[in-house]
Amino acid sequence: MDLAGLVDWADTVLANTGLDNPRHEARLIVGYGLGISFEQTLRDEACRITKADLSCVLPLICRRVSREPLAHITGIREFWSLDFGVGAECLTPRPDSECVVESALIVLRDGAAEPFVLDLGTGSGCLLLSVLHEFSEAHGIGVDRSYKTVQRAHLNSCLLKLNDRADFIVGDWGASLKHRFDLILCNPPYVRARDISDLMPEVSRYEPWLALDGGYDGLSSFRAIAPQLSRLLVPYGVACIEVGAGQAASVIKLFSEHGLKLHSRRADLAGVERCLMFERLPAM
Repeated sequence: MDLAGLVDWADTVLANTGLDNPRHEARLIVGYGLGISFEQTLRDEACRITKADLSCVLPLICRRVSREPLAHITGIREFWSLDFGVGAECLTPRPDSECVVESALIVLRDGAAEPFVLDLGTGSGCLLLSVLHEFSEAHGIGVDRSYKTVQRAHLNSCLLKLNDRADFIVGDWGASLKHRFDLILCNPPYVRARDISDLMPEVSRYEPWLALDGGYDGLSSFRAIAPQLSRLLVPYGVACIEVGAGQAASVIKLFSEHGLKLHSRRADLAGVERCLMFERLPAM
């Protein structure tokens, strides 16, 4: 078998599982298993495949057939044009969340010279680290309830050479924090508990439920966060909060009850209202 034949076979196997883009994934997995680039799988199609090569690739194909996420197989997910290490301990970064980073950068351009940023429920650290990567004057803290997740975020900060400006701690949202922040980022769990099992297998079987479960109505995490934001934000500080489809009105009402004024809102690439920005006004 040559490399082209191996890719063809992997494509056929993956297509039978119902994946949207099986040939692209076949090339990615074959390339990862053989230790070659995606481009090489296109350029070197006549290269002969050995039994040793097959022993590296076949287990990976089997894992994808079981619907294990591709990012878990390769250990890497691109977000904001940066590579983040990911695994079963944290939510895999999604393109939808890039609108939170976009919103944050708009806030930072008009804000403090050396902003202090907080990322609640930091996961892989993708939100905080993407913002710090774009805004070199910023420093930040990421908080997560999972020790393994915090380890992952810290490792990502080292890989991206941002560990001198980013710290990660274990905590229950912002309950243990005493500082105030110019900007707060948060992508909380917002899937209704009863809906998690209906999500695509890559999510329902392999993503941590702690990062998905938003309670009976999907809003339990927002209820926990809302009372903390006014305490954690400086006057005129802004919180950029990711929400699920159809949740914006409920979250705006909930946050307004805790002294937070809607600053602006932003849709994701699919046109879904995804990021709400809230401002803390000074006490009168």
